[in-house]
Amino acid sequence: MRKHYLIMAVAAFAMLVTACGGNKSGNLAEGAAGDMEAYVNGAVNAIEQARPTIMVIPGDQVLQNFRCLRTERANGREYIIRDYNNYLLKDDRAKRIISTIQDEFNALDFPLNDFEQTLKQLDTQEATDMADGFEKDAKTQLLTVAQPDIILELSYDTSRDRISMTSHNYNQRGEKNVSFTLNALDAYNNKVVATMTSSNLKGESTTETIQESIKEQMPKFQQDIQKYFSDILTRGRDITVRIAVANGCNVKLTDESIEGDTYADWIIDYMKTHTVKGAYKRQRNTNSEL
Repeated sequence: MRKHYLIMAVAAFAMLVTACGGNKSGNLAEGAAGDMEAYVNGAVNAIEQARPTIMVIPGDQVLQNFRCLRTERANGREYIIRDYNNYLLKDDRAKRIISTIQDEFNALDFPLNDFEQTLKQLDTQEATDMADGFEKDAKTQLLTVAQPDIILELSYDTSRDRISMTSHNYNQRGEKNVSFTLNALDAYNNKVVATMTSSNLKGESTTETIQESIKEQMPKFQQDIQKYFSDILTRGRDITVRIAVANGCNVKLTDESIEGDTYADWIIDYMKTHTVKGAYKRQRNTNSEL
């Protein structure tokens, strides 16, 4: 019984630490846990100065346009397969557009994780070992290695890109009609925190047209991201923690631990202690899942 108790305790703690970050902002959160008023109203507001780590990745729409996204069915479930490496080889605009976005954030000292460099890390044995025996898709592996706070998903389209990767939709003056969307998502709960979008842009170059529009909309986009991240440091982040008993295990969450409380009670007490102001909500509470 003690062995099962320790395993569940470590698992619950690991899930919470992973979900709450584990990046450069960790020290800020620890500082805020003390005298919050002094921390916020000091000579330099550390929370307002903190910057989330950013990573720009291609969205599923653009992956599909370049035939780098497919679905496969296994064990009665449907899985999305994302081929990021093949996408970078097919889309000669990707690196330039992503670089433009990164430059805008770098100018304001936002820490960045480079998409292409992180993909290279996935090929190392260290990244493979991090899977711990679980099946993970490319996006999950990418986020596990990079651990960004915010991911920026870029999707763009010209009317004929889905038919030919080198053809574009031209108007009568020889200009192209371009549309794009850049979504900022919390990497830990997929919540959309900011959006930048434009449609039917006119220009001779797809890349330059998108780059110009991004630069115009970037100040408001960055402000929305920073406001959300600062709020996380003071109010916490909404996450989902699921604890389940493995199939075939003879332990139930309603069983008593060596300390007398049930495993479920122990986990609930842990959540009360480690959530902001003890705020949490249970969706399930059964013998095998919490």
